[in-house]
Amino acid sequence: MTAITVRAFDSLAETLGACAAAIEEAIRRSAAPQFVLAGGQTPRGVYALLAGSGRSEALPWADVEFWFGDERCVGPDHPKSNYRLAQETLLKPLGVPVGHVHRMLGELGAEEGARRYRERLVERLGSAPRIDLALVGMGAEGHTLSLFPGAAGLTSPDLAVAALVPAAPRERISLTPLALGHAERIFLLVTGAAKRDAVGRALSAADRDPAVPTSFLRGLAETVLFCDRAALP
Repeated sequence: MTAITVRAFDSLAETLGACAAAIEEAIRRSAAPQFVLAGGQTPRGVYALLAGSGRSEALPWADVEFWFGDERCVGPDHPKSNYRLAQETLLKPLGVPVGHVHRMLGELGAEEGARRYRERLVERLGSAPRIDLALVGMGAEGHTLSLFPGAAGLTSPDLAVAALVPAAPRERISLTPLALGHAERIFLLVTGAAKRDAVGRALSAADRDPAVPTSFLRGLAETVLFCDRAALP
């Protein structure tokens, strides 16, 4: 597995800017990019930079297909919807064609939503999906995507594409390490002192440690942690 490359910056703004620039470079490298989007609030600033005037015109966004790493079991207009965040900050401003956005149908519930997404991913990209870039985050307790420490989806071979992850206050749908096993690049975006301990565990863990979900995620070409210095242990 590839080692994690750490890129640490003095400020949040520098961290977001460097991550956005690296995403742009990854998009340029592929003829028909497949891009997995992160949920949560941390990527909001990255998405705004990518969609910003003067930057977006230089990239072939109409050729990119967008996938989601995880989703809460809510409708697409719900305030907690990862799709809604991406739609408002990135997809709509870029004018991405509807057919290039593959959202998780959280409103159908975890089991049915996961089944539908599993079918869609296999239909479009095959049983070993080639992903050019996956942007993921990490929670203060160490979860990534919607895979929490010890989650069955980290190791179970029958959860090949999407896992059912019951998590308070609502169920979630999540891609698994098996789904991202052929990802060319994985960018881990983490900011803030509250995540310092989680970052320490991520950097010191052995490969595939169930207590550290990020230890299961490695890009074939590179795995990069983008963080501000407040998040470094």
